[in-house]
Amino acid sequence: MKRGGRLALGLAAVAIGGGETALLLAAARGGFSGVELVLSLLAGWAFIGSGLVAWSRRPENRTGPLMVLVGLTFLAGLLDSAEQPAVHMVGAWVRPLHLAVFTHLLLAFPSGRLDSRLARGLVAAVYLDLGILYHAPLVLGEDGVGGTLSQLSFAFGAVVFLGASALLVYRWRAGSRAWRRAVAPLLWTGALALALLAVFNADQFFSRPVSAVSMWAFRVAFVTIPFAFLAVLLRVRLARASVAELVVELEEARPPGALRDALARALGDPSLTVAYWLPDQQRYVDLDGQPMELPGDGQDRAATVVERDGRRVAAIVHDRALSDDPGLIRAAGAAAALALDNERLQAELRARFEELQASRARILEAADQERKRIERNLHDGTQQRLTSVALALGLAESKLISDPQAAQASVRQAKQALETALTELRDLSHGIHPSVLTTRGLGPALEDLAYTAPLPVTVATELNGRLPERVEAGAYYAVAEGLANIAKHARASTATVVLTREHGCLRLRVCDDGIGGADPARGSGLRGLSDRLQALGGTLEWESPSGRGTELRVAIPCA
Repeated sequence: MKRGGRLALGLAAVAIGGGETALLLAAARGGFSGVELVLSLLAGWAFIGSGLVAWSRRPENRTGPLMVLVGLTFLAGLLDSAEQPAVHMVGAWVRPLHLAVFTHLLLAFPSGRLDSRLARGLVAAVYLDLGILYHAPLVLGEDGVGGTLSQLSFAFGAVVFLGASALLVYRWRAGSRAWRRAVAPLLWTGALALALLAVFNADQFFSRPVSAVSMWAFRVAFVTIPFAFLAVLLRVRLARASVAELVVELEEARPPGALRDALARALGDPSLTVAYWLPDQQRYVDLDGQPMELPGDGQDRAATVVERDGRRVAAIVHDRALSDDPGLIRAAGAAAALALDNERLQAELRARFEELQASRARILEAADQERKRIERNLHDGTQQRLTSVALALGLAESKLISDPQAAQASVRQAKQALETALTELRDLSHGIHPSVLTTRGLGPALEDLAYTAPLPVTVATELNGRLPERVEAGAYYAVAEGLANIAKHARASTATVVLTREHGCLRLRVCDDGIGGADPARGSGLRGLSDRLQALGGTLEWESPSGRGTELRVAIPCA
């Protein structure tokens, strides 16, 4: 609702309350003692005034209108003691409704919404009880069916009010420590008031006299509620003032971690943490560069994203109780946005350093494994064949004069073993660094790679001249890894390799028409390739929507 509409409704509420007060003073004064009249007017106007203040501070929250409605129905209900029949009838019909709205108000606190099925059921029950069953004697008379329904109303009310009181206590116990500390005075006062209403209804049902102590205790608790609401608003106001202190504090130089402490003090949440957004890696990290996950729904923690100039820079992870005042968190985030952006750069640098260290460790491990593989292949294959060549030549030498034919057979055997050893060495060296890449360049090497692939591969290159050797090697192995993954997992019928050079950067794409859904976390091939590219200052990205193929994108600086 716009501000003008709220102002009009607020003025209308004040006018209605003023009219009710005038009627009460003029027509119903004889039904009250002086103290009772003063307390009653104080209670009604406390709800109206507090509700108007709450409505102006939080127009999107229904708490304010509910408080105003409690005050108006409470004052109107007092008119049932008037002598004029019409005024008395209005008061008699309205009198119990303030208790229904009062229960609605407490169960909807602090968001103004009934956020559980039980709360909605209890509020519906109390409106049914006090809006229909309670009025049965006014329609049907106090005897017979009317009296029976009246007794049923008292029994039903006792159960409903007791259930509402228990729900408030349960909410307090289930809340976080900060939330319990903030709402304890109001929730416990409200729970006490509802429990006293349950006792009152039980006494009425069993025809017992109502204790004067319990009635006065309810009145005191009832009057206390609006002032407790004002105390909550004052706490929020003081918290917003702490945001101004935060702005002053941020002007001073801060050691690492001091920004988090400043935000924690400003928002009154010692458990507050900050997660910094890394746009290149699409993830959050802490100040030390370690990965962070934001809390999900149903947890006692919540996260508020902070943006600067339309860019996400961080997320403030705080107690969920602070979500009841989103404006406060937004104000603190806006005040600290520049400082958070600066710390985000530090966190990104630390994250890159951590990733670089992990990448170097993986490269060293991969290199060690590759060295062992080459040693094993040389020892088990080529070395053994060369040994057999030496033995065959020695045997041929010993029989060269005595048995020339046997010597000739040994030489042929040695020749075959030598050719096999040369083939193995050529294959081994090709796996280390293909000769065509060294002699002819990246384009022909990729054509040769596509020719040996198990599926049709189209290669499109827009390269003029040779690139640095390390760049060509990185691009070659990126394509080789991409085609190997396609052959193993993609179930594709065709693949495409596209190379371009623009703005001092070599860019290549490897695409297929397979099943998609690739998960780089399931294998070490793409991780090792990412490590190799990072060592060259390059990047590796991929998209693999299910059923729509996979696209691998590589960028390597080559200026």
